[in-house]
Amino acid sequence: MKTILRISIGALLMSLLGHHAFAQESDMDDRKIRFGLMATPNLGWMRPSITEFDKDGAQTRLGFGYGLMLDYKFSASANYLFSTGINLTTNGGGLVEAYDSLNIGLNGESSYFTGTLNRTYRFQYVNIPILLKMRTNEIGYMTYFGAIGFDLGIRTRAFANDDYTWKQVGLTPADQKDVNIENQINLFRLGINLTAGGEFNLSGNTNAYVGVGWHNAFTNVFRKTADNKILVPTSDGYPSLNSDGFAIVGKNKAAVSNYVSLDLGIYF
Repeated sequence: MKTILRISIGALLMSLLGHHAFAQESDMDDRKIRFGLMATPNLGWMRPSITEFDKDGAQTRLGFGYGLMLDYKFSASANYLFSTGINLTTNGGGLVEAYDSLNIGLNGESSYFTGTLNRTYRFQYVNIPILLKMRTNEIGYMTYFGAIGFDLGIRTRAFANDDYTWKQVGLTPADQKDVNIENQINLFRLGINLTAGGEFNLSGNTNAYVGVGWHNAFTNVFRKTADNKILVPTSDGYPSLNSDGFAIVGKNKAAVSNYVSLDLGIYF
């Protein structure tokens, strides 16, 4: 009986309002579960948690992600959904810190250099959002929503591009690209996910999805190890030196990785 009633209502809408209006009424409100595909270009940055990083040197970096979406209607109301999925996301940013390097020449002579390291980080995570989505009824041709919850990220890759500025002149160490830094970066990333946007019915059960997400981590991106400590800088950003002329080692590095995403997708 319920199926017959649905068909009758649909036929009536088609006859009164035409095919486009019928497509708008064919939203997936009655579905318990719906799936979708999404792409998420993003703009990321690193926010340092310690003063030893040069905060004026923080830089943004473009990233990208893609994956699957899933919405589950857990109550009789179609306005409240549990939203999750899985996506592969690349993001990062840049930080500047004091740096030193001890080089041993072919003849056994050593050269000690001090300066600054401008490092651009590039992370890749398998990300699982866990969200409560609250959406409006249809307004015009759009349905608007807001979502709040958490991101659980599992690091799969971590690379860096290193650009040095040396205090000394001469044969200084060269800049490096695509440095593998996985042993310096924590495996997990946990953060807040705030997303808002809207949906537009394309045809039948197919909806276009657009949203803007703010992804704010609260776990340190750096592993807490003896080899992952920052040098104490002077006012000019170069390392502070002890009485032996070597850089003074400070506390463990601490920063979080944040990004803003533009979420584009289709629900089926």
